[in-house]
Amino acid sequence: MTFNEFQTNFLTFVQTSIEPKKDDGFPVCPYARSARIKQTLQFIDARDDLTTMTSFDPNAFQMGICWLGDLDDMSMVEKYCAQLGEENPKLLYFTSTRSSGHFVKNFTDCVFIQRADDLLEKRDHLHTTAYYDSWPVDYYKLITDHS
Repeated sequence: MTFNEFQTNFLTFVQTSIEPKKDDGFPVCPYARSARIKQTLQFIDARDDLTTMTSFDPNAFQMGICWLGDLDDMSMVEKYCAQLGEENPKLLYFTSTRSSGHFVKNFTDCVFIQRADDLLEKRDHLHTTAYYDSWPVDYYKLITDHS
C-alpha cells in the first residue's frame, strides 16, 4: 500500500469504524468527525524512519497520524514514543495497532500524536457526559494513565 492509499484508507476507516455511534449512543471518538472534516489530521509516513514523527506540527494540526505499516514488534516504537514524550512534554504519543483498542482495532499500526492540553480539555468535557460509562475499568485506566 502506498502512503496516499494509507491516507485514503485511514479516512475511510475513521468514517466507518470511529465516527458511527456505538450502542451507548457515543462514537468511539466524539472528535474524529470534526478533525476529519476540518482536515486537522497531519499524516506522517514513519514506516522507514521513526524520527519523521518529530515533524508533527501541533500549531497547524489537531492530531498526527504516523503510519508504521504492519510491525511484528512494537517495543522499539513504544520506547521511542516514551523518549519523545520526555523530550516534548506538551505532546502525547499513543500507539494504535491491529491488536490494541477495546472498541475497534486499527487496520494497521500507527502512532497518534496530540497536544496534551487539548486532549485533557476534551477528556474533561467528556467526563461531564456519560461517555466513559460503557468503558471497562481496565481499558479506562490504560488510556487515561497515559497522561
